[in-house]
Amino acid sequence: MPVIFGCTIILIFLLQYEIKKNAKNKTQTVQEFLQRELEANTTRKQDISGLAYQTADLSWLPDLSGIPDADGEIAAVLAALKRLQGKQYLNLSGISNTDLKLTYGAANFPFLSECDANFTAFMRRLYDLGLRLNEAGAPELAVPVLEYAVRAGTDVGSTYRLLGSIYALQGNNDALLTLCRRAEELPETIRSSVCDYLSGLCR
Repeated sequence: MPVIFGCTIILIFLLQYEIKKNAKNKTQTVQEFLQRELEANTTRKQDISGLAYQTADLSWLPDLSGIPDADGEIAAVLAALKRLQGKQYLNLSGISNTDLKLTYGAANFPFLSECDANFTAFMRRLYDLGLRLNEAGAPELAVPVLEYAVRAGTDVGSTYRLLGSIYALQGNNDALLTLCRRAEELPETIRSSVCDYLSGLCR
């Protein structure tokens, strides 16, 4: 009994020590974040004219008027894409808001944030269009849409998977291998899963 009691006391002390240590670490982390955020919010405006901006362009889209669209999904995606026509976009995924402000200045943050949001929306809608076209039985029209997204630097893993699947069904092994190599440039968070999927199609 005394041994059990002694072990219990020790466990209680260890637990209290860990709680205090974690609380201290958490407080320090919060303070460091607040300090960085304060610094970020006071960072002076930098020149952002040299960033790799792109402009949402739909002039290359093929004529889709003859594609069956009973539920209107293709028309809805096209309407969403047209709302992005002419807008500047920039892939800033993987960069935190704090780091954006620290690097380019707080005054540039709203514009850069909008460019990043445009990128995300444009890439997502291109995937949606490719998906709907493929489902409508027009993979030959889906391919250029998805290829455009890949060239534009999309980080939507589903775009790679769908395009790879179409290549595989078409027997286009050269294009599939090229897509596999391009997928190796994807963000680390999705790179492995996409590359594994595409590699499976190559077998």
